[in-house]
Amino acid sequence: MAELKRIPGVQSKIARTRGALWRLYAAKAFWPYLILVSTFLFIALSGLLDTSTEKFASLALIIFVIASLVSGILGWARFSGPTRSEAIELLDRQSDLRPLAMLSDRPSRPDVAGVALWRAHETRLTDAARRLNVPSFAAQWKRFDPLYLRYLVPTVLALLLAMTWTVAGERLQRAFSPDFGSLFGAETIRIEAWITPPPHTGRPPVFLTSDQETIRVPAGSEITVRAQAPSAPKLRIQSADDRQTIAFEETPEGAFEAKGTIMADSDIRVRWWGDRANWQVRASPDAPPQVEWVSTPEMTPTDRLEFEWLASDDYGVVSLALILQPTDTEISGDPDPVALQLPSVTPKQTQEETSIDLTRHRWAGLEVRATLRATDGAGQSTDSEPVVFILPEKLLLQPLARAIQDIRVTILREEGAYAEIDNANDEALQSGAIFTAATQRINHAPPGIRRASLMIEAVTYEAPNYFENVSIYFGLRHADAILQSASSTDEAATTDPLLWSLALVAEYGTAADALRALQAARRALEEALRDGASEAEIQRRLEAFQQAARNYLAARMAEALANGLEAPADDTDSAQSGGGSGLGGSDFADMLDALSDLTETGATDQARQLLADITNMLENLQFQQGSGSGDGLPGMPGEQGENDEDVPQEERELTDTLRELSDLLREQRELNDDTMAEERGERGRQGQQPNGEEGEGEGEGTSLADRQDGLGDLVEDLQRRLEEEGRGSGEDGEDAEGFAGVDEDILNAIERSQRRAAEALRDGNTMRAQRNQDEATEQLRDLAQQLAGALDELRRERLGDEYGDQSQQTDPFGRPMGGVADGRNVDIPDEAERQRAKDILEELRRRYGDTADEEERNYLERLLDRF
Repeated sequence: MAELKRIPGVQSKIARTRGALWRLYAAKAFWPYLILVSTFLFIALSGLLDTSTEKFASLALIIFVIASLVSGILGWARFSGPTRSEAIELLDRQSDLRPLAMLSDRPSRPDVAGVALWRAHETRLTDAARRLNVPSFAAQWKRFDPLYLRYLVPTVLALLLAMTWTVAGERLQRAFSPDFGSLFGAETIRIEAWITPPPHTGRPPVFLTSDQETIRVPAGSEITVRAQAPSAPKLRIQSADDRQTIAFEETPEGAFEAKGTIMADSDIRVRWWGDRANWQVRASPDAPPQVEWVSTPEMTPTDRLEFEWLASDDYGVVSLALILQPTDTEISGDPDPVALQLPSVTPKQTQEETSIDLTRHRWAGLEVRATLRATDGAGQSTDSEPVVFILPEKLLLQPLARAIQDIRVTILREEGAYAEIDNANDEALQSGAIFTAATQRINHAPPGIRRASLMIEAVTYEAPNYFENVSIYFGLRHADAILQSASSTDEAATTDPLLWSLALVAEYGTAADALRALQAARRALEEALRDGASEAEIQRRLEAFQQAARNYLAARMAEALANGLEAPADDTDSAQSGGGSGLGGSDFADMLDALSDLTETGATDQARQLLADITNMLENLQFQQGSGSGDGLPGMPGEQGENDEDVPQEERELTDTLRELSDLLREQRELNDDTMAEERGERGRQGQQPNGEEGEGEGEGTSLADRQDGLGDLVEDLQRRLEEEGRGSGEDGEDAEGFAGVDEDILNAIERSQRRAAEALRDGNTMRAQRNQDEATEQLRDLAQQLAGALDELRRERLGDEYGDQSQQTDPFGRPMGGVADGRNVDIPDEAERQRAKDILEELRRRYGDTADEEERNYLERLLDRF
């Protein structure tokens, strides 16, 4: 072989010959594999697989892969690469000298003569080797591939690739990555997916479709995927920082369901033999809430803490709390949150004024550092800037009440822990032994608890000499028993409600319990109105509030009577409520009726405002001390508790006139309501039927016109009597305005309005009658106020400082004393407005039940939801 290497070109000829043999042998061994690959590529590039089903494409690829593997293995088994000797053999066949093979020989006797001869022989063989050429295998290829497929197939594939160049990549990708799941029932899979935003966002669920583009939802949303599939798929949630793979769980209905939480931008896939669904979801972060003080807390005259605040959140504030912390570092205790009421459910931005009673708080009377803490639905909280102020405390004047309050705060401000009790009781092993440690827990209590127990012992010492109310004494003894047996500060703190009640009873009497019940009923009704409770629930809480108001009025009246106040007579112009005592007019009942109407018609904002007005008036209820025999509530006009002989005749006559005007005003208002009822076609106050005839009962046989004429006759009689009394007192009947400054023209105007109203009623013109009745009512009210002012002047001249400035005093409902209240300071919808709201509501309900148009029903339903 060394000789062959010295011959230029021989080695390359051997290598080329061997390569030609290798190609020929490989074609013979792998031709089935090559034909199979070429066929599959032709099918893929031509697009035949794109027009077929996924199942066919998958089967085609599987068959191709299996056949390719088999043919490849068989071809490899058949293939045997050509050797160098075979290439040399083919080259030597071109010369009889067989130069390549002969050059490898050596002389048998290397003598001098033989060597020269061998050199000549090598020269001849070398020349022959140079003349050798690479043999042609055309005959062998002709026998093996007579159709020239080795050229035709690549040419066709190249042409097809050039023709489909723009889509060739996609076609090949689909051909080599079909949906193998179609072989196992992927076409039967049904996927339903929806994203549920967090409840606090108030957003509706987002249903996902297969062709949906990028979806944006709030962070923390929950995705639910339900699939009908032959087996359980997998849910994959891929974000930049995390990857979740959630297995589907089978539901009772036979489906599969998976849930996941979306906290960041994510790529969501449902995988079952490949991707069955894919969505791009973008998560919007939830910003923390914002809260700040608008005005610093201030104490009101009623010992309430009042301040204004501003809070906002992108999805709504869920809760607001006032965080209190004593500024005195010597006072231990964690920050104490006090929940504040929001004006509505999860407001996004609101500015409100809050008035809260914190006199019961354990740090009342101390300087505290307060912050507002707003929390949103995601649990994020933000604190405002702190403010420092003194927490209001209850002003208690009775020594016993102050002592009970001291005991109470001593217990509540104690933060120390009880000492450990040694449970090892050797005496318990003996018969009749007592576990003394369990009966002497007060000895293990912290200092504050022990001091409170000693304070109770001191307060209840010699009880018969100091306690007028036995219930307070027994309440204190019960509280002491709780302290004696308590094993923790939490158990000792359970005495708080009891001690607070005892302090209020010692200070105010039993009305304190009724006040707490009234406030609780108000809070319950406010929550129902704010949260949009059902009609039945609002009505139930409204009835509870009305009953609590009546109970509170009864308790206050009983307390006033016990303090020497006389009950009003039964014939006073008053609405009977509570314990049956007069309340100085029907305004309180009217306000309760208006509150009921407002809640029924869905006017929640007006109902809440009226509810606050009613409660504030009841809380500020004051009774004036009286000792006389007046016919009405002491402190009302003409009812100062004085004997009639002590009052000048002029003042008594003016008082009688004012009462008569009050009766006229009340009867005129009742007639106005009956006229309005007849216009609506309802039965009036006196049993009147819609057709104008009178029903049975009170006022039978009396029409509205006759009643109106009767009121006009009363005004005429009053005018005549006043003129006679004026002449009897020495006044000139022509020049005088009337008695006590009453303008006779006003009485004439009242009578004319009433006569015109009666005439209109006879003619059946109720609208004109109502206008004249309203004029008469307004004039009667103005005249009554004028007489009340004159009466105040007479009393002030007679009593001086003892009478006081009655113009600045108010009755229990905040109205000026000595006059007839007109209710102008409280915006109560009149009966016509309330009735119109009811009529509108009933008409909406009727149309909602009658209409068959779905769009109109949806519109009416939205209107009814507002009510």
